Amino acid sequence: MLEEAFSDRYSIVSGMGAGLVEFAQAQGLDIRPECRRIGIDPALFSSMVDRISLGRFCALLEYCAEAAKDEAFGLKFALQYKAGSTGPFGYGLMAAPTLEHFLRFQTEHMQYSAQTSYGRLETEGDYLVYRWTFAPVILKREQFVDLGVALVMRHIRSLFGAKTAEIEVELERKPPSDPRPFREYVARHTSFDCRINSLWIPTSLLSLPNAHGDPKLFELMDLQCRQLRPELSDEADFREEMERFVLSRMSEDEITLASAANFFGVSERTLQRRLSELDTTLNELRDGLRRRLAEQLMAQTALSATEVSYRLGYSAPSVFTRSFHRWFGITPREYRSLSRAQNLTKVKDSLSRS
Repeated sequence: MLEEAFSDRYSIVSGMGAGLVEFAQAQGLDIRPECRRIGIDPALFSSMVDRISLGRFCALLEYCAEAAKDEAFGLKFALQYKAGSTGPFGYGLMAAPTLEHFLRFQTEHMQYSAQTSYGRLETEGDYLVYRWTFAPVILKREQFVDLGVALVMRHIRSLFGAKTAEIEVELERKPPSDPRPFREYVARHTSFDCRINSLWIPTSLLSLPNAHGDPKLFELMDLQCRQLRPELSDEADFREEMERFVLSRMSEDEITLASAANFFGVSERTLQRRLSELDTTLNELRDGLRRRLAEQLMAQTALSATEVSYRLGYSAPSVFTRSFHRWFGITPREYRSLSRAQNLTKVKDSLSRS
């Protein structure tokens, strides 16, 4: 299965689950049996240094929302979340001297908190736009996205004051049946079903000071998060490390050698040499991963071809369709129909033999 094939490669700081067992109990849920079933040790939630599978944690949050019959479960969990539970990442955010420092730290180090996440900052007119997403291998992630954006906006409001109500939010998630909790806990101006998660911050707010900012602690946490980044390991692991990097940035229009070299803390020449030793390039790695993911997403999920195209970083569904035809000789929809027909045949054969 797709999740089993990829998602366990990625981890989050286990402290992201701090207080989850107790919060669920307050909602009438005992999630410990579900934790055991999916392979998460809830004792790790109290640790700021251990890591757990991101895919499994996302699955746990989806279970909680469904069991509690509360589509805003992730948002509400964020409200009682203890600041600093993610270790140097959380403490760095709290120590940011200004809102701009906060946003740049969040963008720079969010992969430390959630390994498959990816963010970028871009200036558009009178706004600084913070955009972030997750690798397409994490299929069910609405509650995790809700938790993350609620935590970011909670930090921003508490650290930088009432003026931050001007920030606008766009979310990938499907529109909830009741958007009111999002307007209350995230932002008054929150949109849904967007291509990528985004915060639109007026540039006039970037110099807002943090009354509790600590420049020295901020620099120390920045250094610590950088030291905890993955390093290029031996040749046997190099391809896997590069695949992880490419997967986390799959939604980008372009993945450059410079961005990869900067992430791994090596020169472009060194990275290029390592790729050449594997007889591949960044573009070839990305194309191969896109092919594997496209095949599995179209065969194993209900995501539309348009949704798959955007998760894989294509600028338009038509461009994805051309790539898919190049790989398999048929369109994505034709492939899905063929896969369903084959699966139905297998089920019928199995029934006839039983």
